[in-house]
Order: sequence, then C-alpha cells, then structure tokens
Amino acid sequence: MVNCREKLCPSDIAVIGGGRWSRVFIEILCGLIPPTTKLSVYTPHNAVAMSAWVSENGFDQHIQVSSDLPQLLAGKSNAVIVVNAARDHEKAIEWAISCGASVLVEKPVTLSLSASQRLAGLAYSQNTYFAPAHVFLFASYIENFSKLIAENKNVQCVRVKWMDPQSESRYGEAKNYDPGLTIFADWLPHVISILGTLTNCETIKNERLQLSRGGAHLDIELMLGDIPCAIQLVRNGSCRQRLIEVTTEYKMLTLDFSNEPGTISSGSTVFSADPNWDDKVKPVSRMLGAFLHGAAGGSRDKRLDITIGLRVSDIIEKISSLYYSSLYPWLREQVLVARGSDDCDLHYALSEILHADEPHSEISMDQRIDYVYRNIKENINSSRSADQLIEHPVEFINEILKQGTLSSYY
Repeated sequence: MVNCREKLCPSDIAVIGGGRWSRVFIEILCGLIPPTTKLSVYTPHNAVAMSAWVSENGFDQHIQVSSDLPQLLAGKSNAVIVVNAARDHEKAIEWAISCGASVLVEKPVTLSLSASQRLAGLAYSQNTYFAPAHVFLFASYIENFSKLIAENKNVQCVRVKWMDPQSESRYGEAKNYDPGLTIFADWLPHVISILGTLTNCETIKNERLQLSRGGAHLDIELMLGDIPCAIQLVRNGSCRQRLIEVTTEYKMLTLDFSNEPGTISSGSTVFSADPNWDDKVKPVSRMLGAFLHGAAGGSRDKRLDITIGLRVSDIIEKISSLYYSSLYPWLREQVLVARGSDDCDLHYALSEILHADEPHSEISMDQRIDYVYRNIKENINSSRSADQLIEHPVEFINEILKQGTLSSYY
C-alpha cells in the first residue's frame, strides 16, 4: 500500500458525504495523510452530527466540517472523494472536476450511463484524474481466488450470491442501505468488478431477471462472453453472505468471504482465502492510498481506471429496463389483490419509489406509503387510474403525491 505519510499526497482533500461510509473513509484517511494535508468534509444534511462525530473521535484539530462546499485553491494538488448518496454523485463530481481536483467516487459512478460518460469526457478534456471506487479489487482474497481460477483454466460457469440481513454492524456502526437505490445499482458494481478479475471476459450480456419481494430479491442471468453467470441479490435476508462459485473443467472453486478474508474451497479441500490477512493493510486503505498517490502526480493504479466504472454503468442501465418491466406488473398485482400498506414487500417497493422521488421529505415514510396506498385503492376502479397504474405506476404514484397536502397524510 502507498502510505501518504511517506509518499506523494495531495495538499487538500475534501470528502463529500455525511453517512457511515464517509466516516469509514475519514477515519482511514486520518491514518494515511501527513499533518500538512488539509482535510475537510462537506455534508449539507448531516453537518451537525458529523461535527459531533469528528469531535468525539479527536479529529477536530485536523478536520473542518461544513454544510457548504469547501474552497479549493487553484494551483494546489486537490483531491475530492465523493461518498454521498448515489443520486447526488453527478452534481458533486461535476463540481470537483470544474475545480480541477482529482476525483474518487464511490460506486455507482452515477445513476445513468450517459451522465457517467459525460463526466468521464469532461475529466478527460480537462486532464483531470477521475477514478471509481471498487474496493474489492484491492482485496487480497479476491486476488488469491483469481490466481487459483487462472491456474485451473477453462471456466464453465459462475454463480454469485450476495445477501445482507435486515440489520448488521460493519466497521463499528449499524449498516443501512439507501432505500432509494435499487439493489442492482447498489451491488452490481461490486459483483461486476470482481467478475472482471475472475474471467477476463470482454463482453457482458444480460439475459434474464426475475424479481420477488418487491425488488428486495433478484435473480439475474448474465453471459460473461460465452460463460453463463447466475447472480442472486437479496436484501433483508437471513444473514450476511458473499459467495462466488466457479466451475472449471476439472473442479469447482468456491470463495466464501461473508466474513473476511473468508475461505476457498477447491474440490474437497478448504483453506483460508488469505492466511496473512491479519498482518496486511486492508482493502479500503489500499484503495485510498493508491488514489491519493495518483492524485498527487504519482502512477495511477489500473484498478481505479474509469473504464471499469463505465462498464458497470452500462450493465446497470441494461438491467434497469428488465427490472422495471418486472416491478411494474408486480406492483399492480400487489395493489389489486388488496395487500395492505403494511405488507413488507409492498412497503419495500413503495419506499424505493418514494425515496428516489423525495429523499428528504418532512413526512415520515410510513405516512407517505399509507397515503399513496389509500389513494391507489380509492381510484383503482377508475379505468383511467387503472390504465395509469398498469402503464406508468411511478408517474401515477408521483401524481398522487403532488395532489396531497400536509394535512392529507393524517
């Protein structure tokens, strides 16, 4: 790993984001950068809580927290790390590039391929370093598994299972997903970037998607070149699971990294995915160190190449059409069969739609969902409403919300 206390490091670093993952990044950065590097944090919705956290952890002498964008001085080596909500990535990245700063953005790069391509083009035209954060590319156990697959050759098929429980603790804090971000946009950047190291396939095609539980459970079938790949994504599952099975010509190889570094099964033999894990620098530190080194003018790590992020954006966009063509009929059926607004799966689907439309509403999510559900039930017998719900359910729901007033929710 590149340690910025000894190697190249930008003079100013700005972290944009106020959630759990930004706090993980900040704590690691404090151990990487020299005292001369200025570190600031921008979070418009969580500045007070972030300031309290900074103070509680003894970082207040080194970190400035603000709800306003930081001032980046021209002529200095500046780096911006974008770790806010995915829906806000595009605006933050564009601002950083306009300031001439090197940018590291948490996955996904943006929520649309065209936006990601536009920003990549803008960064290229301004000769600005623009890097996607795919942290598992810096995990030693992924590297070890990839080498083992290369030794066995002739991959026949791949199966991936990625599941999170309803609640868990990670990096010392409760982990919560962004309810406005679809499960495939959230997790496929991890899966696709890992698969790229395991198979070296040039093309990825989406074949099929099956949706259940309101979108909290997806089964996706891809073709990695000529290799079939089955991916199962599950939110609110029974446990944390990270499992990759690769069938080669002679044996099955399995990596289970539900708990890092995990284990590798080769036929009937099971062994640690990295016996030296406890003595090694961990993936997030390796990734941040590599980015900061490149941002300060050093060599740029190929695992941070923006083409990886663009490839993921392309897959996400193609999966998106399959997702919504499955979600809309599911949503209509759930409403028509008189499922209550407290149904867990219906609640998940409506919450995703409503969070994406208005993530910072003063009305609680339960109240908004109940209001939408009641209005759908009241209007479903109208032929116009039924047609709208069938053809354009998201637009129909948003129209209901626009008609409501604050008192409507009570």
